[in-house]
Amino acid sequence: MSTYLVDRLINSLNSEGINYCHWKSNIDLAQATSGEMDLDFLIDRESVQPVYSILSKLGFKPAMIRRGINTPGISHFYGYDPTADRVVHVHLFSRVLTGESFMKSHLLPFESMLLQNWRYDGQIRVVSKSAELVIFTIRTYIKYGSLLDLAYLWKKTEKIKAELNWIKDGSDLSEALSLLNKYCPVIEENLFIQCINTLDNNGSLLQRIGLARKVRRRIRNYSKHTFLEWVSSFIQLVFSQVQRRIGSRKKNKVLQAGGAMIAIVGADATGKSTLVSETGRWLGKDFLVRNIHAGKPSSSLVTAPANLILYIIRRIMPKLRPAIKGNRSASENGISSANTKGLVSLLFAFRAVTLAWDRRNLLSKSWRAVAKGELVISDRYPSNIIGAMDSPRLEEIEGRGWVTSVYNKAARLEQNLYAQIPPPDLVVSLKVSLETAKERNHLRNKLGEETDGYIESRHQLSSKWLRNDTARVYEVETEQPLPLTKLQIKSIIWHSL
Repeated sequence: MSTYLVDRLINSLNSEGINYCHWKSNIDLAQATSGEMDLDFLIDRESVQPVYSILSKLGFKPAMIRRGINTPGISHFYGYDPTADRVVHVHLFSRVLTGESFMKSHLLPFESMLLQNWRYDGQIRVVSKSAELVIFTIRTYIKYGSLLDLAYLWKKTEKIKAELNWIKDGSDLSEALSLLNKYCPVIEENLFIQCINTLDNNGSLLQRIGLARKVRRRIRNYSKHTFLEWVSSFIQLVFSQVQRRIGSRKKNKVLQAGGAMIAIVGADATGKSTLVSETGRWLGKDFLVRNIHAGKPSSSLVTAPANLILYIIRRIMPKLRPAIKGNRSASENGISSANTKGLVSLLFAFRAVTLAWDRRNLLSKSWRAVAKGELVISDRYPSNIIGAMDSPRLEEIEGRGWVTSVYNKAARLEQNLYAQIPPPDLVVSLKVSLETAKERNHLRNKLGEETDGYIESRHQLSSKWLRNDTARVYEVETEQPLPLTKLQIKSIIWHSL
């Protein structure tokens, strides 16, 4: 069953009189219209701008390949359908650029053939099976002539035969041959029929490779690359694949609008970690995405020795742990970090500065990823409110003496480090009642490490997130069922990207 968004798209294309057709892999059309696979639309050149306008009105966003070659004549658009909770990928072609799986190797003169020979499958225009037989056969044998594709095709032999038989069931061979003679006369009828029979009768791999060489020789004038250009493209392909493997990035698409820093903030027990993970998984199905935790940054090379020293001090003097870390309600332990004098205040300031350094370090790296097109989902993010969760902790104090002087210098350094962190592009601020937060904490915290007093303190510190330089801040109540919260946040994020 097609999604609501796909139905709206098809209705718009039909009502606007767009000359289009779904031109390949029509055996899988049901999966494509349900959002499980790409929609492969071919449109005529005069329809390019109107189709872009339709896609924009429906909330589709243009995307591009991050590592590798973006091919003129091929566009990628993604739209989110909240009714199906799916991202729909429209693969838009204005030219029949096809061939090898990993490189669009041939520009075939089939636009008119495909756009003039179509049928309706439900409400959607799809290419006629006779025309599809022509393009499917030629595309398949271009692949069999590519060393890169052979291993892939070896595993797909039965699937290729099944698709061929599906196309033949409803096609007319004489009509297909007529289309071949009209639009691609360089391929003889006998060669074309031999290609079909070899696929249908489980011809050997050597037979298929031999026929592929003949087909590719016939259509060499339609090849996109000279030999040297092919070598160059191959090197770029290998390099981009190596980069993706080294970076453990399976996806390779970024939005044309650029990357974005998305911060999900809120008090403990509001569901931040769950929603950050879900958001990363959702967007990561199609785009380059990374999840970070700005509240708990890893130590950098600069701060690792200092953090080790603080760790040792906390182990030796456990009573000072709340005052040094400042991440629990110090009043519960009889110590107030902000008012403690002497060495403890300096240890607290030392810890605050190293934490600010590590947060700036983590977010600087993340912003470089954003500049390259990635979507970064941050669990928590510093605000401008001193003393709030994940925010500056130090304020200059009045007094004399070297302790006060050092403390105030630390406060100024911490403020400077936080000032260097850019504002996020989008903030989703999660809200939940204190009673619900305590209840959730009891359910998840069987060891009782986080007391009600701690939750109350954290709830108060994070009750409001504020940065005057952030344009978009959305508050979301998480008292509602989790599935509804997920859908609401996905809709907010997609609209803002």
